[in-house]
This record gives sequence, structure tokens and C-alpha cells, in this order.
Amino acid sequence: MTEAMTESVEERQPPAAPWTPMAVVGVAQLMVMLDSTVVNVALPSIGGELPAGPSALQWTISAYVLVYGSLLLFGGRLADVVGRRRSFLAGLTLFTAASVLCGLAGNEELLVTGRAVQGLGAALLSAAALSIVLAVYQVPQQRKIALTVWSGLGVLGATIGVVLGGLIVTAISWRWAFLINIPVGVAAFAAALRSLPALAASGSRPLRVPTAALATLGLACLSFGLIRLQDGATTASAWISLAAAAVLLTVLTLTELSASDPLLPLHLLRIPTYWLSSAGLLLAAAVMISSSYLASIYFQQVHDMSALAAGLALLPMGLASLAVALVVPKLVAALGPGGLYIAGAVAQLAGAGFLATGTSGVAATVVALAVIGAGLPSSFVPLYGIGSSHVRLQESGVGSGLLNTFNQTGAALGIAVVGTILAATVRDESGSGATAADATTTGVGHGFLALACCALLALVVALALHRLTRPSPPATRQT
Repeated sequence: MTEAMTESVEERQPPAAPWTPMAVVGVAQLMVMLDSTVVNVALPSIGGELPAGPSALQWTISAYVLVYGSLLLFGGRLADVVGRRRSFLAGLTLFTAASVLCGLAGNEELLVTGRAVQGLGAALLSAAALSIVLAVYQVPQQRKIALTVWSGLGVLGATIGVVLGGLIVTAISWRWAFLINIPVGVAAFAAALRSLPALAASGSRPLRVPTAALATLGLACLSFGLIRLQDGATTASAWISLAAAAVLLTVLTLTELSASDPLLPLHLLRIPTYWLSSAGLLLAAAVMISSSYLASIYFQQVHDMSALAAGLALLPMGLASLAVALVVPKLVAALGPGGLYIAGAVAQLAGAGFLATGTSGVAATVVALAVIGAGLPSSFVPLYGIGSSHVRLQESGVGSGLLNTFNQTGAALGIAVVGTILAATVRDESGSGATAADATTTGVGHGFLALACCALLALVVALALHRLTRPSPPATRQT
């Protein structure tokens, strides 16, 4: 290559961008991910002070992840229409304001409402933040580093969340698990005004607000119906809600499949590897968030551990996830994405299956949770890779957004199902004369049995994906 040609190539490459925008959106995204788990260890304290029943406690988690997941694609559309920085600042403002409402809530209704609004803010913020990362970092090496950091924020946020939540609840109050977002949000807002470029909107497109509302309402009815089943299989409101969910989600599917510019690119589900990856993400998210939920209840209500001690007991699960996440590239190279996902599903099945047989103590539970934790990045990373690899380049944004939607929806539905199993079992066992500790232990075991079933389904999905993605053997030459 001549000197002139080299200079021409260098002129065409975009200049390296500063890392300040990554730091700003990274802190905001970490706050969003942290709030997915920070509440887990605070649930007993919340239930005792407000007071709040089991279903309300489930909704403090489900309302957040459900609204967050169902509106991620809407958040991406809004960022396109009004501009990435504007959408990021709007989401950050809404998230911070909702944190105030949660921290000051005087009853369970206000708390759940605040968590839902937090989820809306998180959806707008998170979708715009990822779009900002992709727009700002266009140098290939910088983009690779930025996306690696971005993907690690989920594991890091979940790991920090349980410990920070326990520390705050023990030292101050559960309310500060939400109020701590205020100084972080204000600082991030000020930093964003100074460091984020004023990225222009990509064009005029309809927001599709009715579609976003229909998706959220349908999933909310589904979660509400599943949670109401804890009152008994004959509960009329549960079945009415489930029927409404079926109607709403059917209308949503038919509408989006026939739309010329759909908000939810459901046509991608016709790709076998894509719908299998979507199902795998739903199952993995259910196992991830429900495991820490059940373990937190077990540690605090059966072994009378403080919120901080429960958070520290959950730390090995997060550290195992983080350790495996660091070596995932080498594992993918050695096992292939399908093989790594099989290993992750087996780890989740082993850990959840052991805990389903009856939790036998804190130490054994911590070890089993660490095994589950090790299996989580071994699932999430290959699933995102396989799912997005068979999507056309021009649909990569909405394709990854729909995968994220399945991820967060799995978390919401997982809590709804597992929480209902736990509450129904505790009620039945207590009615049969069991002590509160024994009834909770049995309920936690039944909850982990449901998660073991999820892991077993995930293993079936993993085997199918491994068959679809393994390289074809080289053709033999005929002589």
C-alpha cells in the first residue's frame, strides 16, 4: 500500500472518541441493572414496615422488570424520533423521580406504582444509552471495548445490587435502596449535559404508543393472573386476567405481523435459531432473578439472617457469574456457542435440582447458587450471539431489542410463577401445622423445583441450538 493510500484510509476512519460518554451512560446503566436485584434482600423489611403481603412484594420486582422489558423497543423508537441524548435525559429524569416515590412510599400501592414508573424510565434510558454507545464509538477497537464493558454491566450490577441492598437495609433503611439513586441520577444528568454529544434524530417515524401500551398491558395481565393463582386454582380474577392476557397478546401479535413498520419485529421469530434463542433467554432470566429471590427469602426467614448477611451469602453466585463471564470468549472458542450453552443449562439444572430436593443448610445453598451463577453467563452470552447472528444487518438493532425484551419478560414471569408457588406452599404447609420456618423451607424447595424444570427446558433448547449451529462436516472428495 502506498503512502498516499495509507493517508486516504486514515482520513476515512472516524477519530477515536473520548471515554467520558461511556462513563456517563455506563453509570446510568449500572444503576438500572442494580435496581433489578437491590430490592431482593429488602423484601422482608419492606413487608414488615408498610405492611405488604406476598403478592405486593412480588410486584415490587415484577412491576419493574415487566415494564422495563416490554418498553425497551419503544425506548429505542423514541430515541430515534426525538434524539438519543434527549431520550436518555428524559429516561434518567423519570427513573430518578420514580426512585423518590419508591423511597417515600407509605403503602404498597405507591411502592408498586413507583417501581412501574422506574421501569419506564429504565426502558427509555437503557435503550438510548446503548444507541449512544453505538453512535459515539465507531472505531472498531473502541466499539469492541465499549460493548464488552456494556455487556459486563448486567452481571456487575446484579452482583453489587444484592450486597449493596443488604448493607443499606441493615445500616439505614430499605427506603435508601431507592433514595440512593437521587444523587447518582443528578450527577449523571449534569455529566450527560456536559459530555454527551447532541446526536441528531435519525428520522421521522411513528412512535407506535398504542402498540407499546398493548404489550405492557398484556404482559401485566399475564403476570397478575399468575400471581393471583396463589390464592387458589379457583380464583376467578386470576383466570379472567389470564384470559384477558391471551386476547391482548393475540391482538398484539396479529397487529405487529401485518404492520409495515412494526415496533415488535415478531417476524424474526420465524427464524429457528432466533426463536430458540429468545426462549432460552426467557428461561435463563427466570432462573437468574428467581434464584436470588428464593435464596433471600430462605436466608432471612428460615435462618434469621440480616439483610447484609443474606446479601453476602448471595455474593458467591454473582462472583461465579463474573468469573465465568471473563473467560467466556475462550470457552466459546473451545466449545462453540451451542456447546457452551449446553454447559450453562446443565449447571443451572444441577444447582436448581439440588436445591429442589430440600435445602440442607446455608453452606450447601451458597455452593448450589454459585453453580447456578456459573451457568448464567454461559447461557446469556451464546444466546445473544446465536440469536443476533442470523438476523439481517439492517434489523440488528430491533433484533437485539426483541431479545432483550424476552430476557426481561422472563424475569418478570419467573418471579410471578415462583412467588406464587412459594406463597401457596407456605399457606398449605402452615395450614397443616408446619412451623413458619419449615413451611418456608418447603416452599423454597418447590420454587427451585420449578426453576429446575426451566433449566431442563433450557437444556432441550440448548441441544436444538447446538444441532442447528454446529459446523457442517467438510465434504469428502470422491476419487
